[in-house]
Amino acid sequence: MKTSFTILFVAILAILLSCDVENPTPDPIENPEYANWTIPKSEIIKRGLENDLIPSIDHPEFIPVNSATHLEEDDVVLGINVKGDYRAYPVKILNYHEVINDHFAAGEKTIAYCPLSGSYSMWDNTIKGIATTFGVSRYIYNSTHILYDRVSKGHWLPTIYACVNGELEGLEIEGQQMIALTWGKWMSMFPGSKVLEPPVNTAYDYQVDLYAGYKTSDSLTYPVNPLNPILPPKKKVHGVIVDRRMKVYSPDSFGDSTTVLQDNFQGLSVVVVGNTSDKFIVSYERRFPGGPELDFLPAQDVPANIIMTDSKGNKYDIFGLAVDGPDKGRALTPTKSITGYWFVMATIFSDPVVY
Repeated sequence: MKTSFTILFVAILAILLSCDVENPTPDPIENPEYANWTIPKSEIIKRGLENDLIPSIDHPEFIPVNSATHLEEDDVVLGINVKGDYRAYPVKILNYHEVINDHFAAGEKTIAYCPLSGSYSMWDNTIKGIATTFGVSRYIYNSTHILYDRVSKGHWLPTIYACVNGELEGLEIEGQQMIALTWGKWMSMFPGSKVLEPPVNTAYDYQVDLYAGYKTSDSLTYPVNPLNPILPPKKKVHGVIVDRRMKVYSPDSFGDSTTVLQDNFQGLSVVVVGNTSDKFIVSYERRFPGGPELDFLPAQDVPANIIMTDSKGNKYDIFGLAVDGPDKGRALTPTKSITGYWFVMATIFSDPVVY
């Protein structure tokens, strides 16, 4: 039954996305109240009749990782650490929902994943002192979803963490760290953590990958401008941003065992750590705040949660936390970064540098 419903859902979604139907509700592109956009209006595409055609998860439920039966070791999850609260969000669920409005002791947060651009992001739900939640809007820009917030009704582009239309137009918010990696690696690193449970109030078959063909093809569903040919459009890369410029690191620069790159971009010394078999790339500044620059190496013969060591003898987990050594308990500063398909990086930054 679930598989049949999923096939029907995909068929209906494909029809809606291909139709150019007049929206029965006020359209911000045409509505004088929302006349201004910080992105080119001519390149915004309406992909459905209404907001929330793709339904967000607003009341997520979690289970201990050792109780999960809905995931295979090679499945990709998005992992976060919010003040010691470790949670994993399976991409196979996010493919159907794209947005999760989640609840933490430290506050409300939105987790967004765009299957079309392969990008993901997280931020606080309280904006300028007002609590809100986010949903998937009816619009697409450069083959990336545009979200809307349910209080101001403004439109947001998650890849740049900015409101691109509405009363908060031009406002940029602070992104927070998320890490993509395999489920098997997450389980071995954080066995005491939690994982998102498949919603029980839907009939979606989350074992069916809606984007299996899309991920392995160079074709794009929606127009992209500019389309930079330096790398294949759907090469998954990690982009480090410094002073409004980006340097990207491809999985090709890493091995099947954890690899550490030390680099300097725009005057910022960074350490970039990746592993192709575990499907992760992360990056940090090469110093603790206010401290001296450190040298890093891949970790050898250590517990599964440790990925690298430094010249002082510290051992770090994937979130840049020193879990052992003289600076135990201190954390490296994550770079400002985006992970996603190459084509979306090259639309945000016109001249990205490739490592």
